[in-house]
Amino acid sequence: MVREVVILAAGEGKRMRRNTSDHVLLTTPKPLLELNGKSIIERKIEKLIKSDFKIIIVVNNKDKGKFLEKLSKYNIVYCTQGDDKGTAAALFAARDYITDDFFLVLMGDDLYDMDWDGLKDDNTPTVFGFEVTDVSNYGVLITDKYGYVNEILEKQRSGVGVANTGSYIMPKAFFDIYKDIPVDKNSGEKFLTHAVKVLGERGFRFIERKLSFWFGINTPEQLREAETLIVKIKRLK
Repeated sequence: MVREVVILAAGEGKRMRRNTSDHVLLTTPKPLLELNGKSIIERKIEKLIKSDFKIIIVVNNKDKGKFLEKLSKYNIVYCTQGDDKGTAAALFAARDYITDDFFLVLMGDDLYDMDWDGLKDDNTPTVFGFEVTDVSNYGVLITDKYGYVNEILEKQRSGVGVANTGSYIMPKAFFDIYKDIPVDKNSGEKFLTHAVKVLGERGFRFIERKLSFWFGINTPEQLREAETLIVKIKRLK
């Protein structure tokens, strides 16, 4: 059963703030940026609350106050990322708040179209993907003939493929194997993509599940495009 969701919102948003003088973009955590009057993260929070999920948000120390101020009307658990860096390190910060054997992981700055109610009855380790025409700017899901995800390759392929959306149904065993997740030699970070491989080696085979819609928001241009999508696609409102 999946009743808990961790939203990772501790990223620095460097691409959003690069080459801009916009005060809002420079001072607002990316998940709190607004799309037509409502922040990116609130759009998923409201859907999750409607489906009766317990919500845990991981933020960094310098931004926690901003999240508390903006989202005070919601019943949410907040925790802060420690000294380790990367998406796996951010998720590890939620270790004291997860009680179920499986839980949902989402990124705080993406738009998703998911069957929120249907997810609650699932207990299958899952990587949610989205088919794109060119995977060169994404992590791409590499699956075997049975549909299990063997690994996620970051920006090593091109052409049509299934991009990693950064959303997962994760087993609680993640917290037990955290110490075994390798530190990326280039960035010095621990990534969830590597955690999927380590968990697979321990018997937790992840399936690939394609989303009907996903849009990552990393730049000012993508923020403006997301505002247009919100207007066009009713289910995202």
